Amino acid sequence: MKNRGEINTDSKKLLDLFKNYSYSIQYIAFAFGSASFLIGLMILIFFRDIQSSGVIIVALGISSLIISLILNVTNIGKGLLTFRGLYGINTFFILIAVIFILVATNSLIYILNSRGSSPDWFRYDITATKEYDLSSHAKSALENLTEDLEVFIFLRADSGLDEFAIKRAGDLLSEFSKESTNYNIVYRHVDPDIEPTLSSNLNVDRYLAGRDLPVLVIRSINSQRTSYAVGKDPKETIDVFNENDVITSILVVNQIKQKTILFLAGHEERDITSIDKISSSFGQARITLERDNYKVTSATTDELARILLSGQVDSYPSALIIADPLDELMSSEVNLIIEYLNTGGNLMLLVEPDNPSNYSKLISPWGIVTGSGVLVDTVSYVAPNVQFLQVKDTNMQIPDHPITHNFDVMYFPGSKFVGLSLKPEEIPTTPEGEPFLKAEPIAYTTLNSWEEASRESVAFDQGIDIPGPLPIVIAIEAISPIDGTPIKNEKDEFIKTKIIISGDTDFASNKFLFSAKNEDLFANSINWLTSDVELISIRPKVKVFRELVLTSDERRFVRWSGWIFLPALSLASAAWTWWRRR
Repeated sequence: MKNRGEINTDSKKLLDLFKNYSYSIQYIAFAFGSASFLIGLMILIFFRDIQSSGVIIVALGISSLIISLILNVTNIGKGLLTFRGLYGINTFFILIAVIFILVATNSLIYILNSRGSSPDWFRYDITATKEYDLSSHAKSALENLTEDLEVFIFLRADSGLDEFAIKRAGDLLSEFSKESTNYNIVYRHVDPDIEPTLSSNLNVDRYLAGRDLPVLVIRSINSQRTSYAVGKDPKETIDVFNENDVITSILVVNQIKQKTILFLAGHEERDITSIDKISSSFGQARITLERDNYKVTSATTDELARILLSGQVDSYPSALIIADPLDELMSSEVNLIIEYLNTGGNLMLLVEPDNPSNYSKLISPWGIVTGSGVLVDTVSYVAPNVQFLQVKDTNMQIPDHPITHNFDVMYFPGSKFVGLSLKPEEIPTTPEGEPFLKAEPIAYTTLNSWEEASRESVAFDQGIDIPGPLPIVIAIEAISPIDGTPIKNEKDEFIKTKIIISGDTDFASNKFLFSAKNEDLFANSINWLTSDVELISIRPKVKVFRELVLTSDERRFVRWSGWIFLPALSLASAAWTWWRRR
């Protein structure tokens, strides 16, 4: 049995041994702690299944680093009192001060931006295409505002994609709010499940027609004029609304006079009340026009006659739409519609290959002819049906026109051609040299197309079928029929009429309206007819694809290597340099 003296001697030897090796122990603890911390951190980030092990390894690493610090506390204290140590402390506090200034400056900018009071030089779009700056068209719409606006973003916040879409919509609206200097624009997100009363009061479901899509509602504060814009699915794109949606809605609520669009009825035309998405009705097209602040109704030729006989020009419909009539027009009805056009009325005639022939008589005074067969295109079609036409800008099928500006694709499921019976030099002119009419086709078939005369087979017959390219839609602006005489109004200006003829009706039906640019084609055509040029879709901004496509593991590696590994590498290099200089 050892006595007290022997025990004290052994303890002293153990303490001396620990002191002799403390220098090595503290650096071993530092190296082990640093390695354990980094390895544990990597496990936490990249290996979710063994995160508990990662927590233990990180804890061991931190403990080792603390032990190394305790063992080296004397040297650290002495080092801090040297000139180099004081220089390091000074550098450390300068670094802290710089970080504090940066954080404070960014916080100030964020607060100013969120309140809409930041100066212009604080906010500058440095992208090549200026995709985050509002267009001149948007700024012009804001300058013409006459009252304050409130905006509601209706979207269910059911997922992260929904939340991101809401944030992007808020960012877009914040730009409009900041640019509006004369009147206030306030906006907020509304979850229709949480606030069903507001959704019902604003009649949002009517414009969704059963679709679960976001809706932007813009309402003027005083007049309570309201406009709606249906957005895209957040699962397909983060930008569910674009600048054009907001501009159009602002123009609609800022418009004082509401124009009337009349659908002709009484000849088995398309129904404008049904909104069934798989039907051939025009209910969705009606809603599209109502969103542009048009008053949309249907009327027979008798009702149209009473309007014209009233002599009140302000009550005349701004445009008349005839959509796929199945019954013949009587001669008196043809004369009535021609009289309406001669007084400055506007017409959109949507026909099908099997429509009654006398509708051609309605438009023949303006030199317009229509085909009798179905168009076939063997290059640009929706497979497997070569009569289901696909009109693409890349195929040079869409001439530049205000209606179709920047369009990429349109679909016409079964069409006949429309065109002029006169060559341009054969069109009569006024003494001043102004032609009676200007005709511009806005959609063509390709060179590999023809009008198929046979109903039994689909093959080009030389000498029988008419080869392409052939126009599908044509826009005409006229001051008189070909055989007529131009008339001037009280302003000594020629009375003009606009006519749009389409060889297909289905493109604007419920079933195909939302395909590609079909809805824009229909809405822009009415805007052009009624001279609402501000409502015609503006050119979308070009967004350059700058995304780096990575897998989830690659994305996490890039993120955390930038946040942790590179700074850790810098710190390790600094520690190694400091240790060597010691």
